[in-house]
Amino acid sequence: MVDLFGDKPEGLSYDDEFEDDDLGYNPDFDSNIDLSEAEEFQAPRLMSFCEGFEEIEKSLLAQFKAERLHHGLIFSGPKGIGKATFAYRLTRFLLKYGALAPNETDMFGAAPEIPDNFDVSREDRVFSQVASGGHVDLYTVERAYDEDKGKYAAGVAVGDIRKVVPFLHLTSSYGGWRIVIIDDADTMNRNAQNALLKILEEPPEKTLLILVTHRLGALIPTIRSRTQLLNFATPSRAIFEKLMSKYDPHISPNDVDTLHALSHGSFGDAVAIKEEQGLETLQQILKLFAHAPNFNWEDVHKLSAQFGKGSAASNEYKHFTELMVWIYTQIITAKARGRSIDVNALRIASIDEMMRYSSLEKLIETCDNLKRLFLEVERANLDKKQAVLRAFSIIAA
Repeated sequence: MVDLFGDKPEGLSYDDEFEDDDLGYNPDFDSNIDLSEAEEFQAPRLMSFCEGFEEIEKSLLAQFKAERLHHGLIFSGPKGIGKATFAYRLTRFLLKYGALAPNETDMFGAAPEIPDNFDVSREDRVFSQVASGGHVDLYTVERAYDEDKGKYAAGVAVGDIRKVVPFLHLTSSYGGWRIVIIDDADTMNRNAQNALLKILEEPPEKTLLILVTHRLGALIPTIRSRTQLLNFATPSRAIFEKLMSKYDPHISPNDVDTLHALSHGSFGDAVAIKEEQGLETLQQILKLFAHAPNFNWEDVHKLSAQFGKGSAASNEYKHFTELMVWIYTQIITAKARGRSIDVNALRIASIDEMMRYSSLEKLIETCDNLKRLFLEVERANLDKKQAVLRAFSIIAA
């Protein structure tokens, strides 16, 4: 293992059979990464800001200053709200200031200067090392991505988890902390989770294990009992709007409203929906809905041909099925509450009439039939084109 300049850091010790490649390090990483041109919203390790978790930050900062930071943290909450981004924010802070002793004074009686937040400048060396994946005191684990299949593995690999224990037993390169971040920790199987118990039971000093999870219940009780749980709630609507405006300064208020409803307030999911043309798909569907239940079947056939091309259009079809169910869920919710629909984009005359003249039971039945259709098509790998046509037939019935 080498440092930024290609030299082995002093004090670093490890078994001969425990090599750099075993940890996935790249000694030749680009330390001169141009973060000013990096896509801040592309990956959590590149983001210099994290909104909505100020209270959690204050609590962890107080623990650090009191030298009582827990060796194992679970970041639990909905997907796409910024848990992993916050994990890297905490990590950068600890890698920069972790070598300091907050409660010790120098020969002049002065205590070390520690910031009142986790901010680390994008121009800082630690930021670039973490962003480029080259900091020797940080080991990150996540699900592997299969380029050929175009999707992530179902779970975190057991082999990657087994490297956590020896990594945390290494000597810190800079006299501070050694940190492991495990994203999608809820996808670890039982063997992978058991592999973590040894380090959680007897953690070395100044080591931190961060588990980022969307499904807390998937972690075994012995892991939860040996870690500090931090619950991350979905940020407020105001923060969501702020982030969307930062992501796209030209986005319309109507699109922000729609994305907030579609993503349930998850900024990460909202960005994915937008980048995968989910808003455009919704507009195509609503254009047909404008004539519901007397659809223009020529246009319906055109849409079915577009969404039913097979694997090449699978993402479009996936969005179509999710949006159709979502539209009916919004209609049913508004009908049950006896009020107008919440989402501006769905406030069209045909949907208003559907709510007015259809019973709640009929709307629920239609929604259930759509769900049943899409599930049947998925399980039996049936023709997607016919599935789109049948979906509109169900609504027209």
